[in-house]
Amino acid sequence: MKIKGLLTLILLCFISKIIAEQPSEPQPTLKLTPEIFDTDSILNSISGIQVIDSDSTVAITSVKDTLETIEAPTKVAGHKIAKIDHTEKKQSNQSESEQHYLVPKHIALIPIDSLILRNNPFFIDLVFNGIKLDFSWKKSDLRTLYYGKPQAKLSDGWNNHLPPLKRVDDFIYDLRNEARNEITRSAVNLYCTTFDKLPDPNKNKNRYIEGTKIDRVQFVEDKGVDTRDKKINLQKIHVGPWFHKASTLAQFSQNYISPNWYQGGNSNIAVLGILSGQLIYDNKKSVQWENNAEWRMGFNSVEGDSIHPLSTNDDVFKINSKLGIKAGGNWFYSGSVDFSTQFFNSYKGINSTDLKASFLTPVRLNVGVGFDYKYKKIFSILLSPVSYKYIYVKDTLRLNQNTFGIEKGMNYLSEIGSSFKAVVSYPLTREIQLDSKLSFYTNYEKVEIDWEIVCNMAINRFLSTRISINPRYDNTVIGEKAGIQFKQLLSVGFSHKFN
Repeated sequence: MKIKGLLTLILLCFISKIIAEQPSEPQPTLKLTPEIFDTDSILNSISGIQVIDSDSTVAITSVKDTLETIEAPTKVAGHKIAKIDHTEKKQSNQSESEQHYLVPKHIALIPIDSLILRNNPFFIDLVFNGIKLDFSWKKSDLRTLYYGKPQAKLSDGWNNHLPPLKRVDDFIYDLRNEARNEITRSAVNLYCTTFDKLPDPNKNKNRYIEGTKIDRVQFVEDKGVDTRDKKINLQKIHVGPWFHKASTLAQFSQNYISPNWYQGGNSNIAVLGILSGQLIYDNKKSVQWENNAEWRMGFNSVEGDSIHPLSTNDDVFKINSKLGIKAGGNWFYSGSVDFSTQFFNSYKGINSTDLKASFLTPVRLNVGVGFDYKYKKIFSILLSPVSYKYIYVKDTLRLNQNTFGIEKGMNYLSEIGSSFKAVVSYPLTREIQLDSKLSFYTNYEKVEIDWEIVCNMAINRFLSTRISINPRYDNTVIGEKAGIQFKQLLSVGFSHKFN
């Protein structure tokens, strides 16, 4: 027992001798740059630091005091620290274990451009791209669904646990995906929006604008001219007193019935062509002169007419002229001239050779003087207390002049009477135009009334439908009983206006 105690004492003495003979390691010094202040180095190096402020000096003699002083964000954090020389330390009669550092009081902030932060991918708002649900319940388990990879087994061998070699791009891509997966699982509130709600980049895509090339551009400076209080002078469009327009129509109607049609009937075809023009002088003061011209040609075929393949159903050529001098208000002193005739032969009926009219037969002329009342461009009525009527028939051998009120042995009619003419031109809608002309003449014994109503309905720019109704009463005919005459025509076809 005494031997064991002696050996133990000898061993302790030997160990203490070895420790005493071992050279002491130099104490590490605190290495601080003017820009970086490492608090970890303070824990490992010194036990006291003296922080010298511009106002006071604080002595730190322990690691605890060091941390409390250095970690104060209002005094030391981020400040530049300068080391004081040991010679000054000795003169101040301070211990050698203390080191002195000078901490500036005021620090200039470094401005950071906001564009740098916005262009940095680290500060871009997170966008949720969705979760890929690419798995099979038969081949996957809950661990694979949660961790994104199958569970490792010891039987797979050590080689299966070694990570495969990856490129830097693949490593960064996997790192980003893992970070997104972790955010999706634990902090989904960090996403600001989803990918499907982002704006379409194609809307802001640059597109080429095709246009006329400008060879030369000249910029003119106003040179300080102030035009705010000046009146803008607009150039007035000069409208002359003459106004003209014209129109043409080519319309038709057709009906075909086979010979064995169970109800019977006859096939026919009708064609209508109209040329019209208007020339007006109006000085907007006292004189108005209206000139109108119209030529209507209408033909139709009738089943059973073996003599005439086409019969004339409308043939009128007329010219109207009216001069007005303003009397006051809407009243004008007016004089009018109406001329009408025809160019084609027309017969009394089917397979008939009796002419009703022929080339320039008859020729009608009406001259009137009186007063004209006009309401805008919609309505006008011409009252002629004195009116002259003239009718001329060239061929009295084949035509019966009594039809026109001319007595036997004469080829013309000339008489004085009174007349009035009412004209209405009103657009019912933008596509429908209604025109009505009513003429009345009397020689104080007999009367002649002619009323023409025309309705033009535009289908489009080049197609239109025309409905015309023409009732007439004339008891000036010699040898026949007077009665109401009537003509009606409906046609559809081409139309065009020239302004």
